[in-house]
Amino acid sequence: MRHWVVLVLFLFALGTLRVVACGGDGSCVDDEDCDDGDPCSRDYCYSYDPDAPLCEVRHSYCSHSQAADGTSCGSGNVCVDGECGENRCEDVVCEDGDLCTDDRCDYVDGTCDFTPVFCFDGNECTEDRCDPPDGCNFTAVEDGTFCFEDFHPEIGVCKAGACVVAMDACTNAEDLTLVCDPSFMEEVEACGDAAGAFVAPCLVENTGVSADCASCYGTAARCIVENCFQVCPTAPDSQECEDCYVENGCIALLDECTGDLESACDGRDAMSGVGMFEAQP
Repeated sequence: MRHWVVLVLFLFALGTLRVVACGGDGSCVDDEDCDDGDPCSRDYCYSYDPDAPLCEVRHSYCSHSQAADGTSCGSGNVCVDGECGENRCEDVVCEDGDLCTDDRCDYVDGTCDFTPVFCFDGNECTEDRCDPPDGCNFTAVEDGTFCFEDFHPEIGVCKAGACVVAMDACTNAEDLTLVCDPSFMEEVEACGDAAGAFVAPCLVENTGVSADCASCYGTAARCIVENCFQVCPTAPDSQECEDCYVENGCIALLDECTGDLESACDGRDAMSGVGMFEAQP
């Protein structure tokens, strides 16, 4: 209790002090104020937001960095390693006709560099490669390939080159036949225990459900692993565990896979008695 009192008093004291030391010397307002006259440096003015915590006035400071090699510094010269010197690339043409290389002249010695192009679009559902005649190519991977939507933990399925988290995905006759088998939820629980973030691929392999359906259940399982892992493994049948499923929307995610599971399974309660996904009343 005494520690909390000390903390409150300390914070109160901070609130009564005039705090002005946020760093910097206040020597600039914009980049022009930091111009050091060197054409081979980049000059910046950094300032602290006056609305930032504990800052009552704006403070700032100048920063300088080397200009990129090849930056003009007057009289036909260019910057090299932060120094103004002779332009050794003035009459050099670097072109190998290959769109999969980045062609440039090295300003230090005037020789050509041909660096391989790195093709990356950040999309798990495309295969990234470079073809010399055309440059970068991004081809959609096979539909049904598992992916992580925008690199979030919810596992999805690739469709036409995009990652989609499938919901309402288990309502077809083939998937319902598998999902309504009481052993299915046991497999979901087993995959959740064994595969962590990769529940969906595990379900496809162990149960034969479609990739879309497995993705939906995998998302729900991931919800439980992330939100209820500290509660449910030790007491899966407890009210606290059930409340955790509901409060974090994990049961709602399950419902999105098939709708009302009891109705979808003609009255059979496929989830009943399974600890990880215990049916809610």
